[in-house]
Amino acid sequence: MKKEEQQVIKYVLFGAIAYFGVLKPILQKLGIVQTKEDVLVNNQSNLPNSENPFSPVFYKKAGAGALLLKKDFANQLAKRIYNAMGYISDDESEVYSVFRLLKSQSQVSFLADVFQQNYKSDLLEFLKKGKNQFNFASGLNSDELSIVLNIVNKLPKYK
Repeated sequence: MKKEEQQVIKYVLFGAIAYFGVLKPILQKLGIVQTKEDVLVNNQSNLPNSENPFSPVFYKKAGAGALLLKKDFANQLAKRIYNAMGYISDDESEVYSVFRLLKSQSQVSFLADVFQQNYKSDLLEFLKKGKNQFNFASGLNSDELSIVLNIVNKLPKYK
């Protein structure tokens, strides 16, 4: 190999390492470049309300066939989620535990409806931004939100 070719290869390798090791993670943290988890979250948000388990109208589509939560229990779960999200830090394990208690996506939807009534906030948006609606050091990051979405997406629609 010629010396110029070796030099070009070094520059390409250095550039690749700099981009993938340093620049890309910074751009992802700033929200300029989407991660795989961001794409998953956006896909969930872009579903029509009748197919999005985080929509307060999803459970109404099932009618009497859906296994719903008791209103008092849904209020307790909504409060647990609300209290788990702080202004600076969040209790992700508490959020996960709430969603692991649910048996169907229709229950997620009913919880989203109760959450919206109680806290005047969309549940999925609240999970993204937390109590600090400016999204500064609050809310679940894309990896944490991806865990919640995976829990929900594995549930049957109506049980």
